[in-house]
Amino acid sequence: MRARYQFLAHAKRSFAFLAALGFRIKSEHEGTDASFKDGFEIAYASKELVVQVAYYDMELDIAFRKGRIVAPYLFLDHNLHANASGFVGCMFPIEKLGPVIESAAKDIEAHYEAVLCGDAAVWQKIEKLVLAPREKKPYLP
Repeated sequence: MRARYQFLAHAKRSFAFLAALGFRIKSEHEGTDASFKDGFEIAYASKELVVQVAYYDMELDIAFRKGRIVAPYLFLDHNLHANASGFVGCMFPIEKLGPVIESAAKDIEAHYEAVLCGDAAVWQKIEKLVLAPREKKPYLP
């Protein structure tokens, strides 16, 4: 097994706690290693929502989807948890990906139970945040 392919298995181990919350693996995809842009994707589903963990083109994307609302992990981290994860972005070289996957999974396990359980009040707040108009920052020459 080449190093690149180990990350799907690494993500499965790191997010194994989702099984105790009623999630099952809905789909998974290993990259072909044909390109540096290739990666992996795994989706977990419960009755309430889907958690997707994907890594393509050096971008780690973790998202929670309930109905029509899709909330990226970093968006929730910044808007609900005051950037508790410490992440400032989602771009990570493959050499640093393992610890990042573990750290994100531990943070989600520790602080996102209400999100993962589909708590109505929390998801109502998330929906308002996701659907809120974005303020455009002025362009300075």
